[in-house]
Amino acid sequence: MDLNGKRYAFLGGGIIAGVFIERLIQGANVPPDNILATDIRPERLDQLAKQYGIRTSSENGEGAAFGEVVFLAVPPNAVKPVVKEVRGELRPEALLVSLAAAVPTAAIEEAVGRPAPVVRVIPNTPSWIGRGMNPHCLGRHVREADLSFLDRLLAAFGETVRLEETLMNAATALTAVGPTYVFPVIQAMAGAAAGLGLPEPVALRAAAQTVLGAAWLVLETGRTPGELKEMISMRTLPEPEVERLFAGAIEAAYAKISAAEKKLAG
Repeated sequence: MDLNGKRYAFLGGGIIAGVFIERLIQGANVPPDNILATDIRPERLDQLAKQYGIRTSSENGEGAAFGEVVFLAVPPNAVKPVVKEVRGELRPEALLVSLAAAVPTAAIEEAVGRPAPVVRVIPNTPSWIGRGMNPHCLGRHVREADLSFLDRLLAAFGETVRLEETLMNAATALTAVGPTYVFPVIQAMAGAAAGLGLPEPVALRAAAQTVLGAAWLVLETGRTPGELKEMISMRTLPEPEVERLFAGAIEAAYAKISAAEKKLAG
């Protein structure tokens, strides 16, 4: 079945749910009437309904009964309680897609209480414009028929890669938290250029395009960043310090995510 022929439920209507809802509508041509979001905040439900024209409900069970694909978009510590709350309403064939960091697929399967196909996806904010990198892993009961559908579904949000679940925390530290490493770099570059007289809008666009172009150069040429930097004779950045800074940030994120996973797996 095409993506636009499925019914999608989002249990939790926060920022990431909004990103995925928008891409389903704009990137996969899913009719808004085929999407239902739940949330405990009436004002958020009103906002989602007005912005996207989707169905909304304050009852998670209604979302579970509606969705052929059910996105778990609540905070990590709420995933298992919400799944236990709605497991009686879930369709037998429903595909569960968890967007929550640090919650193992086995914990979700246990909360369902029966064999159910569960996929864990790492969302990142560039998915908003279809430029995301969303690694995923599979639970024990994902069916062969789910795999091609899953690839087409995630393509609406950008790129994806299928990983062993043991690698998901490292991937989360890189891709989900990654934009927070890059945005300050763009801001600092633009701010410095503006301080030297470049108009602020020009400086911001030039900085963002420079980072984007450098990234595409890595992806398109297949050359390593180390090789590509040799093309530029002037280099004023203290590279070892920068490498330590970014490595430390990723390692710190990984440690926090891994600690959260141990707590949530129980």
